[in-house]
Amino acid sequence: MFVPQQPLSQHLSADRRVARFRAFHARQNTRPLFGFFKGSEYPLPRYPFSRRLPEGRALVPGDFDVAAFVADSARLFEEHEACGGDFLYSASAYWGIPWLEALLGCPLFANHQTGSIYAEPPPGFTPDALPAFDPDGPWPRLMAEMLAALAARSAGRFPLATTRMRGVADLLAALYGNDFVFALFDKPDEALRVARHVTDLFIACGRFQLDHIPLFHGGVGSFYYHAWMPAGTVWHQEDAAALLSPDLYAQFIEPFDRQIVAAFPHVVMHQHATGFVPTDRYLDMGMTVLELHIDTGGPSAEELYERHLAILRERPLIIWGDIPPADLDWLFSKLPPQGLAVITVVQSPDQARELWRTYVAHA
Repeated sequence: MFVPQQPLSQHLSADRRVARFRAFHARQNTRPLFGFFKGSEYPLPRYPFSRRLPEGRALVPGDFDVAAFVADSARLFEEHEACGGDFLYSASAYWGIPWLEALLGCPLFANHQTGSIYAEPPPGFTPDALPAFDPDGPWPRLMAEMLAALAARSAGRFPLATTRMRGVADLLAALYGNDFVFALFDKPDEALRVARHVTDLFIACGRFQLDHIPLFHGGVGSFYYHAWMPAGTVWHQEDAAALLSPDLYAQFIEPFDRQIVAAFPHVVMHQHATGFVPTDRYLDMGMTVLELHIDTGGPSAEELYERHLAILRERPLIIWGDIPPADLDWLFSKLPPQGLAVITVVQSPDQARELWRTYVAHA
């Protein structure tokens, strides 16, 4: 465990960090919250246990060593604490697993070259044969086992969160594969029926996790954003919606996104900045927090300025990414601080310390 030679201003107690996030959610923070995500975001290199996952065959729950996964999670917590900052490390059921795809019967495969696990459409996929959520099924049992083991290892030191859950568009893409968009045109009634089914599955899986997540200072965590969230918060994303037109999103995805938001006390929405991203629709749904990546090779902070302002006028905003110095300069000098939190990738506590000095201690 990293122990600084002398106390560092960015090493804050959990109480103080939670208090700052409460102010963030109320959009009353007087400076942007600032934190650090150490190392690779890809799950296989990030969690050494998963490097032993077999390739060339579909994965099964028994392939996942829960004790080794929890040990990796505890190490990541220590690395996060060494970097300091306002954010609180959050653990979840292993987010390298495409959980909802597995629950739908999609075979999962490890790809150590890309560092991730991917899903293929279920063999012989038919909409009427899609399984409902079964809390006693093998994948939910694995999820519950992971959450119980994480809670025991945390012992109140760090919060737990719902894992990465891909949304309606993402799950339609997983089931229909490369024919996803064509299915909306060729089989609209069927696609809507499948969308209803995956929405029910999403809600059931989210509630299942929340039932297994202990509260942390009255709230929960938020996946790899490492943000404290109000109790009942779930992760949501619709990355595949980037392939749709506004009309297709409104017809096939938006009604179900609204159903998901209405089903939970709080929702944090993950977004990338390329393609069609219905930020205005998300704001209208009552999402608790919107997150927007600054992606390598994507739009700069300056190019995203108007979208950032549009979000901050109505909701708290988390900005995540391997953020270059020019973009950090822009974010900290141009955006209003109320409701703004920035988390950037770092490779070491020394890098985190220098960034903290630049944007917080010497600001």
